[in-house]
Amino acid sequence: MMKKRTRRHPREQGRKATQQTMDDNNISVSSAYQVQKFSLNSYHRIVARKGKGRRPDLTFSSKTRTRSEREVVKLISGKKCSTMDLQTLGQNFERYIEAVNLVLNKVYASSEMAQQIGKQLESSRGQGYVVLREEPFLEWEPHNEFGNLVFERMYRNVLETAARIIHADHTRRKLVNALLTILIDDRDQLRRLMALKRIPADLVRKVRESGGKKSGSYYHYALAACRQVRRTLDIHLLEELDIKSSFRRSQRARVRERLHSVDSVKTLDLLFAEVQNWVSSGFPFATPVFKQTTMEFAASTENTTGQGYWFEEDPDREDEIILFIKTPPGITGHERVPDSPYRSQTIRFRFLDWLPRKAARARRKAREARTQGNDRRAVELEYRAERFEDMSKQLRNTIRLQHLTRELTSLKSRKTLDEKRITELKEEVKRLRKGRRCAPPVLMVRGHRITLSIPFMSPDENMLRRVLPLVTRTRRAGVDRGLRHPVVLSVRNGGDSYDEARIGRDELYEKRRLLREQTRVLMSELTLRRNNWERKKPMVLPPAHILKKERELEAIWTKVRRIDREISHQLAAETVWFCEHRGVKTIYFEDLRHFQPAGGFRTHSWELSTNLWGKIIEGVRYRRLALGHKYGGVWTVNPAWTSQKCSACGERGVRVRDGDSIEEERGGEYFYCPSCEFRLHADVNAARNILKIQIEPSAVLGRTA
Repeated sequence: MMKKRTRRHPREQGRKATQQTMDDNNISVSSAYQVQKFSLNSYHRIVARKGKGRRPDLTFSSKTRTRSEREVVKLISGKKCSTMDLQTLGQNFERYIEAVNLVLNKVYASSEMAQQIGKQLESSRGQGYVVLREEPFLEWEPHNEFGNLVFERMYRNVLETAARIIHADHTRRKLVNALLTILIDDRDQLRRLMALKRIPADLVRKVRESGGKKSGSYYHYALAACRQVRRTLDIHLLEELDIKSSFRRSQRARVRERLHSVDSVKTLDLLFAEVQNWVSSGFPFATPVFKQTTMEFAASTENTTGQGYWFEEDPDREDEIILFIKTPPGITGHERVPDSPYRSQTIRFRFLDWLPRKAARARRKAREARTQGNDRRAVELEYRAERFEDMSKQLRNTIRLQHLTRELTSLKSRKTLDEKRITELKEEVKRLRKGRRCAPPVLMVRGHRITLSIPFMSPDENMLRRVLPLVTRTRRAGVDRGLRHPVVLSVRNGGDSYDEARIGRDELYEKRRLLREQTRVLMSELTLRRNNWERKKPMVLPPAHILKKERELEAIWTKVRRIDREISHQLAAETVWFCEHRGVKTIYFEDLRHFQPAGGFRTHSWELSTNLWGKIIEGVRYRRLALGHKYGGVWTVNPAWTSQKCSACGERGVRVRDGDSIEEERGGEYFYCPSCEFRLHADVNAARNILKIQIEPSAVLGRTA
């Protein structure tokens, strides 16, 4: 019997979009990795755990130490990671960043070479370092400029990072050139690009199709190319007209004023002449530069010591993993470490494997929920426990594979071979390589914090079928971003029946609002002090009291960002499980990337940004992929008129104060339709309208804000 095709086909013109993102199967296992973060600590420090280990580490007490001893202790203590470890790792990162930028400079020394390598990377699938290492001028040797910066296996990671940057830059340049070709052939498109407030969507789609893609996330690359060209044209025009403006918003306003004035023809001629100049001589692209404080081991796919990182389970401390990082040539880590495969060329850290503890806690809460009769909550907790247990098993499998591979290599190099042991090791290594293991980690440094991000495989089909109840996923859900409730959900059951929820986190929002008020006061005070100092003593570093205020402001913004992440995580998790328990197949979010509120709403636009709408949508997609939804089952749609239209009859209604009022009030909480006398909460009405939207150009698979 022929297998039924489930792949999604392009839409035909004039055919109504079904917007289905999953096939009829209940579970679709995702190939995407689920990333978990672990905080690194210095090797000799006690890792903080909930309920124990909260007291200060007494080994670093300074009461009975001399001044010189306290200075030494200060270097090896302090934060979670000591100053010495941070300095050594910082040198490692500097070498890594320098090596990546050296590769980029060599590639972009010739525009023809950059174009050729970009085309090769575009046609290759994964492992970009394979393309770059074929170039003779990028060959690694022990004592050349690359060999002096990084060791050989780390050079693979350098090439992989450089390949991603070159590929992205090649795509951007191709789309910019496609846009210039469109503009040179049609002056009206140039006028629309520069005179309109927003970049026309049809122009973006035209650029995307000219770049070789007709759908998918390429739309966002095309949009970025349009913004880059428009920004460069704005700056060129203002320089030609000798108009000084440093703020981007002011630049856009001035250019638009010129294009709507009596001198619009002259202004358009200046812009068109510059586009002609770019078409003939080339757009002023800049050589890409790598600046991120991250280091990836993505190209280190083998389980040997040469890949630059090594895991070791601590035999004395429960659920703690020791991480050995190999330092590049010329950088010596700590004293000679007998347990490390890199000897003295090693930095040692440790981190707590919190996955088993979290899994046990979720198991205990799931049993309590079952006892109380809350089966839905029990399912959520059992899934959480199974997922954490599976991740912990993947990490242990990876550690075991590393050690067995090293032991096997050591046995093969001996004169007298132990054939029996070698055969056993080969079978075990083969089994582990076919089993579930985590991917190479990513190391990130932010100030005094070092974070290890480990990608884990998504839950498999057996685990999902064992934990999740068998629910037919056929329903749809609409999600509105409301002012009073950050997330408003509406799930259609059939006919006029809906399941709806208004999800919010009032305590977190109030805490964020208070922090935001503090930043306003500090920013005003800091700006005043800065301006006074620069006016009195230009080109001189500000004094300590100004720098202290800057640190205080940055600390508050760090708290705001942390609260934002917590809000997005909690809202996304509750949204996902509300839909999962009701068998929702597709979720529609409103696309608010280009939303601009009308005047008189004060901080309406800022309140929208505080909800981190894009992060919420991405968090929902991420979690639904782990639950077995193909592509995550997430769409974003055009929210035009969803707040003004009646979800019952489709006519335009008004906002009112409460459910009994009929007098219009701007920004009212409830919605009233004079045509059919339908009354409903305004955000719920908008969520129902979002659920009904079926517009072909506005709905994009998996598109997130």
